[in-house]
Amino acid sequence: MPVMKWVLLPLRLFLGITFIYAGVQKLTDSQFFNPAAPGYIGKQIIGFATGSPLHGLLIHFVSHAILFGTLVAYGEIAMGLGALLGLLFRPAAFFGILINLVFFLSATWHVYPYFYGSDIVFIFCWLTLFISGPVNTGMPSIDEWLVQHTLTAKQRVQYATIIFLGLGINPAPAPALSQYATGTNAGRQGAGNKRSSSRYAQLRKAEEESRRNFLWGMLTGGAGIAILVWMGSSLHLIPGSIAESGSTSSGTSTSSGSATSGGTSGPTVIAQANSVPSNSSVNFTLASNGDPGVLIHLNNGQFVAYDATCTHAGCPVSYDPSSQMLQCPCHGAVFDPAKGAAVVQGPAPSPLANVTIQVNKTTGAITTNQ
Repeated sequence: MPVMKWVLLPLRLFLGITFIYAGVQKLTDSQFFNPAAPGYIGKQIIGFATGSPLHGLLIHFVSHAILFGTLVAYGEIAMGLGALLGLLFRPAAFFGILINLVFFLSATWHVYPYFYGSDIVFIFCWLTLFISGPVNTGMPSIDEWLVQHTLTAKQRVQYATIIFLGLGINPAPAPALSQYATGTNAGRQGAGNKRSSSRYAQLRKAEEESRRNFLWGMLTGGAGIAILVWMGSSLHLIPGSIAESGSTSSGTSTSSGSATSGGTSGPTVIAQANSVPSNSSVNFTLASNGDPGVLIHLNNGQFVAYDATCTHAGCPVSYDPSSQMLQCPCHGAVFDPAKGAAVVQGPAPSPLANVTIQVNKTTGAITTNQ
């Protein structure tokens, strides 16, 4: 198969898998639909509205935040499936452009420079697939299969423009289609009928090849998803696969352990005070909800701890000793641990959740009940 027929395959797989994952992540996030949680969709919308060109529209959505969040989550899954399976491929790409344009004008509007934000990149990725349609993506599409198997040759020729504009596929990939449609008119001479039969045979052969390609595409697409999921799990890119052991920003690691005995619940030891140098951090896991936590030893000698889940999209933040800030690697949010993890740079809508800790001056043990 010529290389040109594969040129957009990586883009199609990436967008399909990424948007399915994004939708599933929202639906499985315990904070997303919980009004009391820092990561609640309504609180995110309020944060996004600050300084956004869509401020009035976003504030209007706050009262319908759960409905809006549900539509976004399921919409992302639908767009991802549309891209992967080639089902309503061009409409899926159109709505992909639309939703990322909204995100760009809200969630990543304050990201500077603009190319640090992912949404502007997604807009042009979807735009590329919208222009091309499912051609040159290395995989067949359900749209093409349905057109070929539910419409007659005459109907495909009759509605060719609508099919091409709406679905991005050529309903008559072989020139024989239109010629076959006219070549079957009554009154054709014997030679014309033979040419029509030959062209019909070519069309049948093309349809059989399309079916084979469709099955092959489903197989390779499924294998691609499995490989990416495996890689995400192995590289700890998928929530829930993050290692439970804590680590300090200076390269040392500290495992959180229980300070209880006899099987009764009690404070959890995060670290020993003398093992955490000034201007460094220790990661741990919150027993109450399984979220990642981060303990920071400030330059003034004080210890503070926070839930390390970014209030924007749920990515785990990390402490940067050079800036003395907590930073989110996903969308660039920055929090100041010395000021209650206040938002220094968006798109995060609110500070990180505080974690109450106790420092035992006798033993040096730093513990938490959360």
